Amino acid sequence: MDLTILPTQKIINTYKRYSLPAEKEPTDIKKLQFFYIGTQTRYTEKLKEYFEFGYTTLSADNALYTLKRLLKKADDVTIPSMIIAEGTLGTDHLAELHQFIYSHKIMADVPFIVEATGLSNEELNRFKRYAFIDELLYLNEFTAPALLRKVSFLQRMKQKRVHQPETCKVETFFRPYADVKAVVKRGLDLLIASVLLAILGPLMLLVALAVKLDTGGPVLYTTLRTGRGYRIFNLYKFNTIVQDATKKITISRVGMFLRKTSLDELPQLLNVWQGDLSLAGHRALPLYEAERLTTNNNAHHFLSPAGITGWQLQKNGKLVMPVEAPLAPAADKSDLLYDIWLMANKSSAAIQKTNA
Repeated sequence: MDLTILPTQKIINTYKRYSLPAEKEPTDIKKLQFFYIGTQTRYTEKLKEYFEFGYTTLSADNALYTLKRLLKKADDVTIPSMIIAEGTLGTDHLAELHQFIYSHKIMADVPFIVEATGLSNEELNRFKRYAFIDELLYLNEFTAPALLRKVSFLQRMKQKRVHQPETCKVETFFRPYADVKAVVKRGLDLLIASVLLAILGPLMLLVALAVKLDTGGPVLYTTLRTGRGYRIFNLYKFNTIVQDATKKITISRVGMFLRKTSLDELPQLLNVWQGDLSLAGHRALPLYEAERLTTNNNAHHFLSPAGITGWQLQKNGKLVMPVEAPLAPAADKSDLLYDIWLMANKSSAAIQKTNA
């Protein structure tokens, strides 16, 4: 692998095809595909495979020096489409980098991404509070198409924030209840969930005992979901899987019965009681699905509470609504009578004829 040494005392590690131009290029703005700052060679190799052009530097000081060289001539400028810096460089260096980038109008809308490998949870939480960081990510989790989609979205948002700041107001408050109907619906949720928990409590205890005896593991299974106002919560279900000595995961005997009868969904009544879910509503999305709904057209999904999943509606023994299917009308409008109809049908359709 060739190294290019710039005509200066500082040495910048870079591949030959990423070297700085020695001769004057045509008078225009040339776009690089990436500018990576850090010591993780596995990521520079990955970016090299993904993209045709780019720069890599080892430190923040070298990055500043290189960026100054790129911006040296006003009529012959080369700028990156994205800047990725390792979080382990430290907040001071990252802030200094961003300050330099943002001070040059031509680069003000370039996404500033931090690669989070090696950061502790405390550091991650601190980095999330810094407004100058456009995205925290782990490069090893991204394929080339996924990274391009992410960068494309960040570019659009950054350009809008820089050039049209008045259109990028951030919500700092989300009303607990949208209107009177929402308050009434919440009251019905609490009332019905409390009654059902009182009636089904003994059955839930028996199911919990059966799960414990059959699997020997935890009684409840939790998974993160996204609800109203983008609030993340733990969705509860009875545990239906078991892990054998070879660490192979299979559905337990009791779990098979619970899934067929939807009894594994009963703990979600606790979610309703806590306010995480409603008895009727759209599907509570997993985090990987929720993060894709980032446009205004999809924002309505998070304006109303999600509903209990898995209790399928049946008519004359035939399935008419698949497990966890989005209840679109409930997300698009707040029709109290429609929600009551859904509640009534859901509670009467707990027994399924399909193996969900």
